[in-house]
Amino acid sequence: MIQIIQPVLSISVNKSNVIFADKTGLKNKRFSTASEARSFIRWLTQSKA
Repeated sequence: MIQIIQPVLSISVNKSNVIFADKTGLKNKRFSTASEARSFIRWLTQSKA
């Protein structure tokens, strides 16, 4: 389970590794494929509080 406290302040991607900063600080999530990472980024940028 990934907890995100809006707003998302920044997102950085390197292949299947996504690093993002939300209201609580910096978080790092590794996915098994780049496709999963892209799906997560899509969800992350569309999610609302």
